[in-house]
Amino acid sequence: MTYDVLGPGLLDYQPCRYGTSRLLFRGPKRDLGNPYIAFVGTNETYGKFVEQPFPALVEQALGVTCANFGQLNAGVDAFSFDPFVLDAASAADISVIQVLGAQNMTNRFYSVHPRRNDRFLEAATLLKTNYREVDFADFHFNKHMLGALLSVSTERFQTVRQELH
Repeated sequence: MTYDVLGPGLLDYQPCRYGTSRLLFRGPKRDLGNPYIAFVGTNETYGKFVEQPFPALVEQALGVTCANFGQLNAGVDAFSFDPFVLDAASAADISVIQVLGAQNMTNRFYSVHPRRNDRFLEAATLLKTNYREVDFADFHFNKHMLGALLSVSTERFQTVRQELH
């Protein structure tokens, strides 16, 4: 997406991969052979548009290696389907886990992309039944879909809201 590209001379996120993970993390890549703190989360952990995200600041303050496993727009699905992240967080001396938004995870109403969890994939029969007048092919992002469903019916949306709480 174009908003991911900031232009020449601006922030370099030094994207990196660890192990067999299919996820691209913010770098620089850290040595996980020594004691480290693992930070798992979404936008705030990744630190988009921030020169030094908070995991880097913690590393400077404590003098301990801090691995930033933040993912943009991640939900639980991105990490739960990536064995590397689970293993790296378990192997860390300390793991800091950001509370993730419920809208970006597969649930009984809709499914999300396994790595790009802000992407809407498919509405379940239950959601299609509750919103017969909605064409779910119009949606590519969860937030857009949820906003549209709320505007169609605040009453019916309460079931979706309850699912996400």
